[in-house]
Amino acid sequence: MSWTGLKKAINRAGTQVLVKTGQMDQTVDKEFEFEEKRYRTMEISSNKLQKELRHYLESLRMLTNSQVNIGESLSTYYGALPSSLTPSLSNNHNNTQDPESAANAAPKEKFNSLSQEYYATMKTLGEQSLAELEHPYNQTVLNPIARFNSYYIEINEAIKKRANKQLDYDAMKSKVKKLIEKPPANGDYETKLANYQTELTELENVYQQINSQLKSEIPKLINLRIPFLDPSFEAFVKIQLRFFNENYSQLDTLQKKLDSRTREAATNGNLDKRLDDILGKMRELNITGA
Repeated sequence: MSWTGLKKAINRAGTQVLVKTGQMDQTVDKEFEFEEKRYRTMEISSNKLQKELRHYLESLRMLTNSQVNIGESLSTYYGALPSSLTPSLSNNHNNTQDPESAANAAPKEKFNSLSQEYYATMKTLGEQSLAELEHPYNQTVLNPIARFNSYYIEINEAIKKRANKQLDYDAMKSKVKKLIEKPPANGDYETKLANYQTELTELENVYQQINSQLKSEIPKLINLRIPFLDPSFEAFVKIQLRFFNENYSQLDTLQKKLDSRTREAATNGNLDKRLDDILGKMRELNITGA
């Protein structure tokens, strides 16, 4: 900071103290204060939106990673059992395809169990679906809101500059007022008053210019927030739909391969009874009994 800048900062700090203690009159513009409050509300909400949108993408990464980890654990769990004892998830593939159709079908990866197929499906969803989502998400959702929020830096600098010019203006008004109330006895009153009034006019013009500019442009920026965000909002919904539809499609294919008895029990509300029967058999084992 230059010496001139340092002196201005010190003088403005002194002016702020005098204004806050009521020893100096402060210029008040209710219209600007109203627009600044609206602007601050928008700034807070849009910065929070950007943060939550980033967090959403991170949450999807965590979700897909969790699915892959669960799939790996399930594959290990079922894979550790002999085929004769493997529960429904491990040995219920749909093999009703006739020989001719099987011969014409494209070669597919073979799995020893449905749990292995689930694991492979989760890995595919984690590696491909999320990767395909990230680029359009960044381009159409995150980048636009980041660009919009980047304008706050310039606007905040302009508001800070206005506050400084207002302090300079108020300080000079106070000087002129004191000079008029207590003119000097050495006869320099007229010259000093003329100089002060000239400087006051210059400071007032600078202040009014930036004040008027902000009062004019802040409402325009606030009104632009909706048409600016609308395309990103639409893209966000479509990306969500695509991601979860793909997950649903893959999982729906898997669930159709589950044991028909399990599906029937879940549909009829008898799944709890079936689980209780299995737990009863486990309790009959010597290693689980008292």
